[in-house]
Formats: sequence, C-alpha cells, structure tokens
Amino acid sequence: LLLADIHGHVKTMPRLSAEAAGCDAVVLAGDITNFGRLQQLVPVLEAVEALGKPIIAVPGNCDPAVIDTELQRRGYSVHANVILLNDFAFLGVGGSLPCPGHTPNEAGESVFQDILEEAAGMTHGEPTVLVTHQPSWGTKLDATADGRHTGSRAIRDFIERHKPVLAVSGHMHEAVGTDRIGPTLLVNPGPFRNGRYAVADLLADAVNIALRTL
Repeated sequence: LLLADIHGHVKTMPRLSAEAAGCDAVVLAGDITNFGRLQQLVPVLEAVEALGKPIIAVPGNCDPAVIDTELQRRGYSVHANVILLNDFAFLGVGGSLPCPGHTPNEAGESVFQDILEEAAGMTHGEPTVLVTHQPSWGTKLDATADGRHTGSRAIRDFIERHKPVLAVSGHMHEAVGTDRIGPTLLVNPGPFRNGRYAVADLLADAVNIALRTL
C-alpha cells in the first residue's frame, strides 16, 4: 500500500483497512506531517499502525529532522537504510531539493547520491524497491503543470545504474501517475491528504500498479 504527502491528514486513514488487509506493507513516501513535529507525527503513525502491517518510510521536505529520528526509532525508516521484506530490499532517501520557499528538510544532489550509494552498499543482490520523496528528473512524475522538470538527477542516475524494480516518490502533488526509466517502474500515488493512494503488486517478473482514490 503506497501513500505519499499525508501532511498530517489522518481522518480518512481507517477507510484503508480493507485495502491494507490484502497488502504486505505500507510505504510512506514523505511529507508525513505538514511542518509538524512529534505531536503531529504520532497520530499519523498510530493511524497507519492500526492498519496492522509493517511500515516502510522516508521523511519529506515538510518533515523536520525529528520526524526521521522517530521513524528510525520505530524501525520504519529507509532513509540511508535498508529494510528487507519478502525477499525485496527497500531503500531510500528523504527530503527534497531546495524549494522556492524554505522547507525544513532539503538537500543537494551530492547528498542524495551519497545516501543512496550508502544504502545500496547494505544490499546483497536482492531485487530493490526505491522509496524517495523527491522524484527522479525528466519523467512524468517530476513535471510541473507548465511542463518544467524539477526532479533529482542523482536519483535518476541511481535508478539507471541500479535498476530497482519499483521507485516510489511523492512531492509533486500534480504529477500523479506512473512512468518508466528502463526496466524500473515509477509511481507517484498522489497526495493522500486528497484521498489518493496506490497499491503495488510485486511479482517475480513484473510490477503492477493500481492508482486509487478514496
């Protein structure tokens, strides 16, 4: 079950219970809070935990540093980390490139590159799922309404070299959908605060995505 850009909105989370029952994990692709600290994060995590599935997450640019600290403490974070689940290695990086207005969790391309390579070094040949908040550069998922690309070249380079089976991102609320870079399927499930989410079916030889709205 793929969620991104929750921004603290948990009122509709219980409506995912039936959907989550058929899933192996819930993936959170950043902006779990809306510039909130633990008092906003905890209700979100409690709502996701109530779905009864393992949680895999990265922070977004609107999530202060304390958010990833808590995700790490609970064992959910794949920011500069790897979680193994059902023979897949989930790894990632949180935050975004610098935004037009300052947000609390921004970084440059070299930071993304270093973190992703560090995480890749923790894998042992498993098929990988990349979880980022920032989308990769030059796809449908990083395009603004006027067609400008705003994604990360470092993330794209990582995808081209390491070929994860799936790359999940968020950040661009208007760029809901799927795309491909070589064999890697890309997905932005859309902002959950607007009721958007997705379900990924990871098979031995294919990945299927269903984009859904509450």
